[in-house]
Amino acid sequence: MEDPRTRFFAALACDQRIEIIKLLREGERCTTELAPKLRVDISVVSRHLAILKHLGILVNRKEGVNNYYSVTDERIFKILDTASKILKDISERQSNIVANL
Repeated sequence: MEDPRTRFFAALACDQRIEIIKLLREGERCTTELAPKLRVDISVVSRHLAILKHLGILVNRKEGVNNYYSVTDERIFKILDTASKILKDISERQSNIVANL
């Protein structure tokens, strides 16, 4: 049985999905707003949104012909921020090790 964390982090293991989540930090957006910002076709954005929605990371609401997406839990931003800080710290430690050689 697969650990649910595996699916969760696998969904985040994509630059475009991380960028979508970062854009949604500013508020809900529809597919047609996200596609130009990501410089990809709407079909690509739709596929990424479907993956994130399937895992419960995003929800959508329909307004006319548009689907507007938002993050279900603000803690996702904290996870991404924490990951960035950890990676920065690792990079600094590695730089210090190399500098001390």
